[in-house]
Amino acid sequence: MKAGKIMAAILAASMAVPFCACKRNPDKETETSPSESATATTVKPTDSATEPTVTETEPSESETVPTSVEDQSSEPLIIYGYDKEFGNILKDYLVDVEFVYEYVEPDKYIQTLNEALQSEEQKPDLFMMDKDNLGSFSESGKTMDMDSLGIPRSELYDQFAYTYQVAVDADNKVKALAFELAPSVIIYNRALAKQALGVYEPSDVSAKLSDWRTILDYAHDVNINSEGAVKLLEDREQLHDVYWAGHTEPWVKDGKIAVETDFDQYILLQESLFAESLTAEQTPFSREWASDINTEKTVMFFGSLQTAADVIGYVPGHEEKQEADNGATETTSDNADATGETSETEPVITGWGIVPAPSATYDGGTWLMVASTCEKKATAAHVLRILTLDKDTLTDLAVKGYFVNSRSIMKRCAEDPNFISDFLCGQNPYALLVPEAEKIQISSDPLTDRYADSEIKRLLDAYLAGDILTPEELKEQFVIGMEELLGLS
Repeated sequence: MKAGKIMAAILAASMAVPFCACKRNPDKETETSPSESATATTVKPTDSATEPTVTETEPSESETVPTSVEDQSSEPLIIYGYDKEFGNILKDYLVDVEFVYEYVEPDKYIQTLNEALQSEEQKPDLFMMDKDNLGSFSESGKTMDMDSLGIPRSELYDQFAYTYQVAVDADNKVKALAFELAPSVIIYNRALAKQALGVYEPSDVSAKLSDWRTILDYAHDVNINSEGAVKLLEDREQLHDVYWAGHTEPWVKDGKIAVETDFDQYILLQESLFAESLTAEQTPFSREWASDINTEKTVMFFGSLQTAADVIGYVPGHEEKQEADNGATETTSDNADATGETSETEPVITGWGIVPAPSATYDGGTWLMVASTCEKKATAAHVLRILTLDKDTLTDLAVKGYFVNSRSIMKRCAEDPNFISDFLCGQNPYALLVPEAEKIQISSDPLTDRYADSEIKRLLDAYLAGDILTPEELKEQFVIGMEELLGLS
C-alpha cells in the first residue's frame, strides 16, 4: 500500500505521511526534548466536519474564555505519563516545546502523581489520565479547565462528544482532552460462533447478539451443547460495564431514587449466568481469562482494538497481511476420490470478527490534563492542541494505528479500504467503531452514576452469596444505600 493513496483517502490533501500502521513497540523512556519552549499558538481544526449544536450549558467564549494566555515560567514543561511510548510521541510532535517527560510504572502512577502534585519541587504541569481515575481528577481542584487555558468548547467541534462530556466538573467545565480513544464492541471467535450460533459472518452474528435476552439464551445453549467445555462469555464483570453503559435514565427523580426495569433485568441476567455457571467466572484480563479466549473455550468478549491487541494479538493496519495464520480461510475444494468423482469439503472457518454490543461504550482511553498549579498555560495549551486537535498530527497517528479524537479523520479511515483488516477477515474495524463512538452517552450526573455502580456491585455480590435473599430486598437496600450516599434520607 502506498502512503499517498492512504493520505488521499483520509484528507484528500497533498501531504506525505509514511504509512506505519504497526503494533506499538515501547522504546526507551524519553526524558527531555532539546528544543526551545514555545508560546501557545492556536491550531484551529481545518476539516469541514459538521459542528454540533451548541447548547445553553456550553460556556460562552466571550464571557468565560480568555482571549490569550501566557506563561509565567521559563522552565521546561513537566509531563507525567504511564506509557513509555508516549515519551516518543512527545519527542516526535512537540518539536518546538522544551519539556521533561517523567515516566511512571502504571501500577504506581496515581499515587506517584498525587504525591508529585503536592510537592514543592518539579510539580507536573501536564499529565496523562486513564478512564478509571478521570472522573475524580476532573471533579477535583487539582486540574485546570480548558476555558482557563484559552481552549473553548467550540474548538472541540470535531472531537467525539463523550470524550469531553465525561471530563467535566460540577460547573460543566471541561477538564481534560482525550488523546486516544477506546470504543468497545463484541469481539468473537468466528469458528466458535459457527458452532454456537450457527453463523459466523458479522452481519449474521450481530443479529443474534443484539440484546441481552438473546445473549443469555445463547449463553445457556453454548454451555449445554458443549457440556460446559465452552462458554459464550468468559466473565460477568465485563458484562456489568457494558450493560450499564446503556442506562440513560437518571437515578434521582423528584428527590427520590428511581429504579427502572433495567435494574430488574440486570439482576435476573447476572443471577442466571451465575446460578447456571454460564461463564468461566475468570477475572477480566487475568492470565487464565486470556488463556481461555485464545484456546477456544470462549466464544466472545467485550473490548476495544486496544483490548484486542492485548488479548488476541490484533495488529492495526496493513502489517497484518504478513500474518497469514491470523486471517480467516473459508475454502471449499473439490477433491477427487478413487472413482474420479469429486466431493465438496466443508469451509474452514478461522479468525475473529467484531459486531456492536447491545450498549455503546468504551473500555479505556487516554486523556491529557493540566495541573491547576501549572505556570506555563500557553505552552500547555499549545501541547494540547498539537496532540488532540492538530489535523496533521492526528492524521499521522491514525495511520499508525491510533484511534484519534477526530470524527472527520476516523470517518475517513472507516471509508478507506486500506484499513480493511486481514486479522478481522476483511472487516474495516473503524466502519463499526466510529458509529459506536458517536453513540456513546455520558450521564449528566457522573458522581451519582459512580455511587450507583458501586452499590450495584456490592449488593449483587451479597445477593449471589446468599446474604441477601430476594431481588426485592436487594432493590430496597439499593434505594436505602443511595439515599444515604446522596443525603436524601
